Amino acid sequence: MYGYRARIGYTSPPAATEVFPYEFYMVAPKGVSLVVSTLAIVEMNKFEIDQSYEISLRAARELARSHVDLVVLGGVPINTSRGFSNVDDLISAVAADVKKPVTTSITAQVDALRRVGAKRVAVGHPFPADQDQMFVENLDNYGFERGLIKGAGYPAVDLGVIPAKTAFDLGRVLKAADPAADTIWLPCPHWAVAEAIDPLEKELGVNVVTAHQAITWHALRRCGIDDRIAGFGRLMREF
Repeated sequence: MYGYRARIGYTSPPAATEVFPYEFYMVAPKGVSLVVSTLAIVEMNKFEIDQSYEISLRAARELARSHVDLVVLGGVPINTSRGFSNVDDLISAVAADVKKPVTTSITAQVDALRRVGAKRVAVGHPFPADQDQMFVENLDNYGFERGLIKGAGYPAVDLGVIPAKTAFDLGRVLKAADPAADTIWLPCPHWAVAEAIDPLEKELGVNVVTAHQAITWHALRRCGIDDRIAGFGRLMREF
């Protein structure tokens, strides 16, 4: 079988999922496969987030039945929709229900930020400015110094058509406007960011942590796969 080293299950928020699998197979080593169950996010409003929370619990059961080695509950807004303090309880409850190891998107990204030693974090996200507050709350809750937060202005339904250079250009803008930032965080694993990681780190001299990179790294390590992978930032190469 393709996933002879590990089969990673992922509850993917967008109802139409494109970029996450594409970038997963750019990064993951041979012998690791991705098993995806999609949720209901199109506009990323409260109704869809609440609906997707419930769907993700059912999706986790189906992924477990398909014999995955790990279930990743995707979507930071979904993970934290019942409060930041509920995330660990969510992981424990789902793991007990499905009898498989479970983690979340926010768990993976915070783990990655801490592992690279992030202190002042500038955030470049793909959404309009009305989503900035979500990332303010994330940084404040997990104890990172808040750097500049800037969105690329795209609605959730357009994530798959964001040009690949957008993440790179946004990273440059963030560092120029916030030179004290030691880390650039590019959340949301459903826009093209993989090819921007190494160039940004080399040009700007900062850590670059993206949602997709962090989830993939965290899932590999949780599955006992310690391969050091070049081309996608310090996180994949050194930790």
